[in-house]
Amino acid sequence: MTAAALRQVLAATLVLAVALAATPSAAAQGSDAGRAPADVGEARKALVAIERERAEVAARLRADEAECRQRVLVNDCLQRVRERQRRQAQVLKDREAAARAVLREQQARDDNRARAEAAALAEDPGAGQRRRDEAAARQQRRMAEHRAREEQRAAGETRRAGDAEAARARQAGREADAARRRAQAGERQAQAAERAARHERKLRDVERRNAERDRNAASRRDQALRRDAERQARAAATGSGHAAPTPPTAPSTAPAPAPSTAPAAAPKD
Repeated sequence: MTAAALRQVLAATLVLAVALAATPSAAAQGSDAGRAPADVGEARKALVAIERERAEVAARLRADEAECRQRVLVNDCLQRVRERQRRQAQVLKDREAAARAVLREQQARDDNRARAEAAALAEDPGAGQRRRDEAAARQQRRMAEHRAREEQRAAGETRRAGDAEAARARQAGREADAARRRAQAGERQAQAAERAARHERKLRDVERRNAERDRNAASRRDQALRRDAERQARAAATGSGHAAPTPPTAPSTAPAPAPSTAPAAAPKD
């Protein structure tokens, strides 16, 4: 095949590809414009959704037929239900045709492009190597960009890990300070309680000594009063001779001076 013939084939293929890309499919024209997929990705998604909706329509039909059989006019109910199911199935069928038409058009464009590339390769054998070199260069760039992103991500994770470790260290330091302050507060409370207990013991000792001193003073007063009474009795017996003994003078009922109730000075801590 000559170079002129290859150029003619390439030109005809490109014209056909442009015409196919510019002309909408009959299925797409016949279907609802709002439901026609715009590209191959939407067409594939539409096919998946159509299969799911078909299963839902079938399940709904079975449920409606079972409900119709519980009514009086069974046939009329079944006819209405099945007619509605047929309309829904036709809508789904039209949508499926539109989606598959988009896929067919894309396949035709891909085939035309492949034929055009093959013709170009036949006319210029070095073009394939250049495309391979360009593809390899793009792949290397993508790999370099991917490595750069991975390095940035690793650096970010390292930085975040360091920040998290620093935050944990700060939190641990704060918790240690709080524990130390609680321990110090507990020690101060224990020391205060010990001082209060010692002071209480000293007060009880002072009260006990004061009470013992008061008991001793009262005992000495009683002994003194008894000795005075005995002396008076002996004196009265000696002065009267054989006279009838006079009864001993009753001890004075005057109240004795009250013992000092002032507590002794508490010993110092």
